[in-house]
Amino acid sequence: MKRRITEIIFIFILSLTVIAALGFSIALQSFTIIDWWKPVAVCAILALPATVWIAKYFRRLTQSILVYLEYPVAYTFSFSILLVAFYSSNFFLSDHSTGYEYDAPVVKKYSQERKRTYKVGRSGYRETKYRVYIIEIEMNDGKTKKLEKPLREYNKIKRGGSVKMIVEDGLFKIPVIKPIPRIQKESNNKPN
Repeated sequence: MKRRITEIIFIFILSLTVIAALGFSIALQSFTIIDWWKPVAVCAILALPATVWIAKYFRRLTQSILVYLEYPVAYTFSFSILLVAFYSSNFFLSDHSTGYEYDAPVVKKYSQERKRTYKVGRSGYRETKYRVYIIEIEMNDGKTKKLEKPLREYNKIKRGGSVKMIVEDGLFKIPVIKPIPRIQKESNNKPN
């Protein structure tokens, strides 16, 4: 009984780790100037040898539940960890000395309607619609990047205009978009 509870807790923590790693990877991908499939393909290939190594430890921890799912679970876990390691190290360990301010021309400007579903009661669902405002910019190497903007910033941007951003080389020499630091306005109230 105690072993069974330990296995269930392990599976729960493993699932949360995979979900958090994939979510963080998706969030950091929006700040990375590379096609999404390239890091996914590299991490998918690198996850294969890691799967064999990790599956040995999963076999010891979960002897009764994941007998047939050892390798798929180990592959999913190692893939998600490798992907979040790639994106986070490329973004957070970027070379600040290579940073430059870039005025990216706005190629396209549009909004998308998305749906969000809420559970209401035991068996009822309610669907609401909301809008996401997207601009498509062109980088100096010809690649385009889609950026979601809040409505306030979206309304200020004109098609054919430009958007200022700071671009740095990441750890793996893949460019990343860094947020522009906001300048604090000095107040007229001076201390006595």
